[in-house]
Amino acid sequence: MNNFLFKLSFLSKNAWIFRHLSVSAAKNANYSCKLLVVGGGTGGCTMAAKFARRLKKDSVIILEPSSDHYYQPLFTLVGAGVTSVAATRRSARSVLPAAARWVQDSAESIHPKENVVKTTAGHTINYEYLIVAVGLVNDYAKVPGLTEALKDRNSGVSTIYSSDYCEKTWSDFKNFKGGEAVFTYPDTPIKCPGAPQKIAYMADSYFTKTNVRSKSNITYNTCLPVIFGVKKYADALMKVVERKKIKVNYKTVLKEVRPDKKEAVFYSGDDRTEESTQAYALLHVTPPMRPPRVLRAGGAALADAAGFLTVDKFSLQHTVYPNIFGIGDCTNTPNSKTAAAVAKQAAVVEHNLQAAMRGGGGRRAYDGYGACPLVTSYHTCVLAEFLYDGVPHETFPINQCNCRCKLLVVGGGTGGCSVAWRFSKKLNDKDIIDHFYQPLFSLVGAGIKNFAECHKPLRSLLPHNVLWLRDHASCFDPCNNVVHTGCGFKVRYDHMVLAVGLLNDYDQILGLRYALSNPLAPVSTIYSPEYCQKCWCCIQGFKGGHAIFTFPKRAGKCSGAAQKIMYLAHDFWKKNNINSVTNITYNTAGGSLFGVPKYAAALVKVTNDRNIIVNYQLDLIEVTQHRAVFLDVNGQTIILPYKFLHVTPAMSPPRCLSECSQLADDSGYLDLDHRTLQHRRYSNIYGLGDCTNTPNSKTAAAVAKQSRVLELNLWDTMYGKEPSAKYDGYGACPMLTSYKTGILAEFTYDKKPCETFPFDQSKERRSIYYLNKEVLPYIYWNKLIKGKWNGPTTLRKFINPFGR
Repeated sequence: MNNFLFKLSFLSKNAWIFRHLSVSAAKNANYSCKLLVVGGGTGGCTMAAKFARRLKKDSVIILEPSSDHYYQPLFTLVGAGVTSVAATRRSARSVLPAAARWVQDSAESIHPKENVVKTTAGHTINYEYLIVAVGLVNDYAKVPGLTEALKDRNSGVSTIYSSDYCEKTWSDFKNFKGGEAVFTYPDTPIKCPGAPQKIAYMADSYFTKTNVRSKSNITYNTCLPVIFGVKKYADALMKVVERKKIKVNYKTVLKEVRPDKKEAVFYSGDDRTEESTQAYALLHVTPPMRPPRVLRAGGAALADAAGFLTVDKFSLQHTVYPNIFGIGDCTNTPNSKTAAAVAKQAAVVEHNLQAAMRGGGGRRAYDGYGACPLVTSYHTCVLAEFLYDGVPHETFPINQCNCRCKLLVVGGGTGGCSVAWRFSKKLNDKDIIDHFYQPLFSLVGAGIKNFAECHKPLRSLLPHNVLWLRDHASCFDPCNNVVHTGCGFKVRYDHMVLAVGLLNDYDQILGLRYALSNPLAPVSTIYSPEYCQKCWCCIQGFKGGHAIFTFPKRAGKCSGAAQKIMYLAHDFWKKNNINSVTNITYNTAGGSLFGVPKYAAALVKVTNDRNIIVNYQLDLIEVTQHRAVFLDVNGQTIILPYKFLHVTPAMSPPRCLSECSQLADDSGYLDLDHRTLQHRRYSNIYGLGDCTNTPNSKTAAAVAKQSRVLELNLWDTMYGKEPSAKYDGYGACPMLTSYKTGILAEFTYDKKPCETFPFDQSKERRSIYYLNKEVLPYIYWNKLIKGKWNGPTTLRKFINPFGR
């Protein structure tokens, strides 16, 4: 094998500093490395530098054919005459890390099953881990006539998307004497999506400066239905194009360039057969772009149908091969393809790849951050910063609708309302972002209560001196005491209480969302205001057969409700004389009916008395028409037919919390001290309710006790004292077992009963049914959410002083 290494050395601007870079000059060589980085652009260079510092010398190989490295965002300014191509270029030797081995070649094929990359020159590189950062390539051939026009110095056709042609854009600007100036945006993903209109704005400014603007028309043809994908910035840019009198044609795509006739052919995005021809004196083309052939040839296991590397959009880890990560323009993440995005992605890939190298651990999530400085003239710029789903996420306190408060309460549910009331008289400024009495959903599902009795307008429940922001939190920045909202607002706070609850994760169970939405399917859940009324319809419409009730692997809010609705359904069917043709099965992914042994034993008796079959450690994974698929602890699937199916869905904290690694634990829950309810890292942040990682039962009764502890401790924190009040894990679950009876489970962290009444609450009683139907709703609407109910501790001291 002819393989040798030689050292390249060059003198830096500081004469005493030398750089050395190992460069491969082999023929048909075989290499092995810990980490292979394919692509030496922005993403590849950044990742190679990060891991070259962490790993042993030559543990990192960079596969990059070009000897030049360009800062491409400056190409727009090259096209506008502000700078030169030379100013955007550095030698690859000067930017690639010295501790890495540079193979100056390109990838011909990737073989992920064998952990091998073949190069164009015939080299073979074996890797343990792979980062793909190959970017996008301009697909000039997709537009007939474009390549010829770009090469013709006098064609008036140029693009800033290439170091070969961006200076031609500036030359065309200077030679333009008036007429039609046309700028295009293609129907493919592109890098730096703001650049096509940036160069149009710069052209307008230059033509105005040179007195040819009055003799010209500027047209911007874009394939998009809007001028920009984020509404806040789209609104601002519409004012720019109106002021500059630039005509915008939406859903208009360049099909062909005819340089001999100085005309361009466009087709409609709605109907490709609908074409139009436009004459031009100057034509700036943003070419269609595609991933390099190495990805497109990699097959469906490596890339999607368009050739983009398929990665999880949050972890940036490949969806099939866990030792492969992607970064930059070549991935299928639905973010803006910008250098700013790469900066954020690089931190995520660094963390997650290190975790993979260690064999697992917590993952960091990429939030889709991207930034685009939209230059609108030679002196002005709009800086667009945003996350996934087009949520603005701005760095500077400029042109933003900000508000500041002493206390910010995120979440307007039980916990949020209770805290707002408790502090309404203590503080002058409080904000609420984001009402249902959810414990009544099981009674709605059983026909005992009307749906209207479950909810009231949130404004009617909040104190009058609380500012209600009708918006949702999109992300948290606890280091800077800032919350970003879905509409692009930035809320600054001194102290914050998080009570964002849990969300039903229907997609964890294949087919569930469709079944719930299908009015003809006998599938329902009481865990949603959207579907709890359907449950009552399904119970009434059931004529016998197999009825299945499920409970998931991880308990969510009000875990007893899953059984409560089952017992009520049994009682209803018994009254309607169909129990003799009915089989009821309760499939729980847990190992017992209830987490407290005393009440678990009582519920076993209840199920036995009603001939209800209980299957443990069975987790629902799929719902089909009349079939439910379960997975047991041994990984085997069990398929059961049903005529009625009630599902307790998997639940998880909102994404804004679970993706914030500073606030959440590895499971995505708010990371609190279980006793004080203060955040473990940020002393000015507290939390309560279902979204926290406290190991208590997630019930409204728990919130009553938590809200009082939080009130005392947060007040101490505001005055510089250490929190002293302690939450003991108290929770309660009133479990209706029929339309007349129920049991009342009360317990603390240690799973020991903590009963309020001087009788055995594990026995079925009429009084518990009345308590659940009449007393608890009254306490909820009039006491709990208004911060006037601390739980039954004081009552217990009087009526059950000896804890019988």
